Amino acid sequence: MNYEDLANERVFVEVKRLCLMGLDATALRRRVVEQLRRAVPFEAYVAFTMDPSNGLITHALQTIGDESGLRVFLERVFFEDDVLEFDWMVRNRLPAGLLSEATGGELERAPRYRELVGPEGFGYELRGAFSTGTQLWGGLALWREKGRPDFVAREVAFMRRGPAPWSRLESGYPPTRAP
Repeated sequence: MNYEDLANERVFVEVKRLCLMGLDATALRRRVVEQLRRAVPFEAYVAFTMDPSNGLITHALQTIGDESGLRVFLERVFFEDDVLEFDWMVRNRLPAGLLSEATGGELERAPRYRELVGPEGFGYELRGAFSTGTQLWGGLALWREKGRPDFVAREVAFMRRGPAPWSRLESGYPPTRAP
């Protein structure tokens, strides 16, 4: 195991630990994002939870734009055709994906990129869809500033790694003991 693998393992263990601590939802998400940044560097993010029974957003945190930016992001993601949709990711059992791969390297094909992400000065996007089975509980979109390299395979693999802590984080389930 090399240094990066060991560092990522430490982050993953810490995320699992945080998910079992009984923190309130906002504190939990913020602390997990802080840890995640150690394994998958990024400059901005949107994290949201939703009620899978009706598809309504229950909570969202963001560092891209202002409240109107969050509104634009959520509208593009849930009410308009977009690229690499969270629901599509769950249906296709894709826990994480790159916008650059989904658009064939043409980020401008995604409305959210043209209308929000690009104008805010960000480029590449890595997103994670958090689900239990076929139920989408929430998601996370990470962005890098324009001029920075795209997310690499190791970072995508980290986000795809076992959904246990991610789904617990997003579902709002009460803390449970790790198996």
